[in-house]
Amino acid sequence: SGRPGGQVHLLAALDQHTGTVLAQTGVDGKTTEITRFQPLLDGLDLTGAVITADALHTQREHARWLTETTHAAYLFTVKKNQPRLYRQLKALPRAKIPVQDDTSSHGHGRRDIRTPQAVTCLGPLAIDFPHASQALRIRRRRYNQATGRWSTITVYAITSLGAAQARPADLADWPRGHWLIEALHHIRDVTFGEDASQVRTGNAPQAMAALRNTVISLLRLTGVTNIAKALRHNSRNPDRPLQL
Repeated sequence: SGRPGGQVHLLAALDQHTGTVLAQTGVDGKTTEITRFQPLLDGLDLTGAVITADALHTQREHARWLTETTHAAYLFTVKKNQPRLYRQLKALPRAKIPVQDDTSSHGHGRRDIRTPQAVTCLGPLAIDFPHASQALRIRRRRYNQATGRWSTITVYAITSLGAAQARPADLADWPRGHWLIEALHHIRDVTFGEDASQVRTGNAPQAMAALRNTVISLLRLTGVTNIAKALRHNSRNPDRPLQL
């Protein structure tokens, strides 16, 4: 919250499996999220974990640090902010690569059909990126019932996991699960009214964000799917939040 240019900028790490917030760090105006990636995750035991991240963090130093120092794996989305890498992935012979796991889903007046293709990056198909083992393309076709129209979105990604370490279904699910971080933003902004907060000075905004993260994580660990409803339920009896 605060005046334009003066808002507190925070970077968070989220567990896709539980929906809980694992870590949070501040990003001041003198740096960017890229330099705060390793400090954010440094206090966590990442051995054997799979780390997904926004395309901004598809960085060589992040890939090396995750695989060589923390012994984790990565799955990074690739967009045009990495033009050379993007061109490499786009140029792969997709017509010769079979579709491994075609899935569809319905909800919110839409029908989505996801078509993932994964290929091992060896020999002439090698990708110039540290520890890149597979290249992934997910083509999502969406039908909007309100407009009666189809739209198509293509997502490219790379992972350090080999074909024997990750099933095609996993490779398709992890980028989709990454959007849980957007759900966290929505809950904090709308349900908790974070954007309208008048707490603006010192460490208070970051402390309040940590408290909101804690509440959201506690509720999700008990299986709650509707955070707003759960907050109303707990507010009616002071013993309920204490029990939680």
